[in-house]
Amino acid sequence: MSSASNKSGDAVHLVQTQPVGLPELHPRAPGGAELVGAHPGLLDSVKVSLSVMLGDVHLTLGELMGLKEAAVLKVDRMVDAPVDVVINGNVVARGQLVVVDDNFGVCVTEIAARLD
Repeated sequence: MSSASNKSGDAVHLVQTQPVGLPELHPRAPGGAELVGAHPGLLDSVKVSLSVMLGDVHLTLGELMGLKEAAVLKVDRMVDAPVDVVINGNVVARGQLVVVDDNFGVCVTEIAARLD
């Protein structure tokens, strides 16, 4: 290894490099146990953000800027329609809104089919 100086006079260390030959990767059929399937508790402590989506409202920016306290926004979902349970933008379940003590809750009525 050798040294040189840059414009400000600081020492710059030069290192020698050499190419590395890597073998070509050939795809092969997956084998063995599934990572998560073999260890069902592996992801138990991973935190996720789950949202319950009541519906959507479409309005102009002008309408949004004009909202005042006590304004009512009509959501595009019927009162008795199920709400969506969403993780990272993906609907994972549907259910009915319920009251639990003084809070809203969701009684899950349908789990989304597994995507393969």
